[in-house]
Amino acid sequence: MVDENVRPPFDEFLSMLADLLAEKYFERVDERMKKIPELRRLITAKEAGQYLSLSTDTIYRMASQKKLPYLKIGDRVLFDVKALDQWIGKHMVKESSWKRQELKAELGEKKAAAKAAQDADFLDLLKKKGKT
Repeated sequence: MVDENVRPPFDEFLSMLADLLAEKYFERVDERMKKIPELRRLITAKEAGQYLSLSTDTIYRMASQKKLPYLKIGDRVLFDVKALDQWIGKHMVKESSWKRQELKAELGEKKAAAKAAQDADFLDLLKKKGKT
């Protein structure tokens, strides 16, 4: 039979060990994320997913649809960090384009309203001429 006095220190030890392992794991992940652009120009789909904050499946799908630049060496699919940065810049939605779209929508609404008013005025004129 297990002595009850021995159990709590063992549980505490396991808890401390789990905390230490989790801390070390996240330190290693942080180190890898920092080193990706510095050490290598070509990265894997998994690393590209981390770099772009997308899933690996999404990275492969976008590459197969030619929506994301990639390099194929033998059976390996690799991604150039510089090309990914250019892709990000090219697909970045800027405030000026948002404003332009909003202005186009407003202008379209104003034109439609003006056309409707003009058509209504024309119909009123025709009705008046038809009555006289």
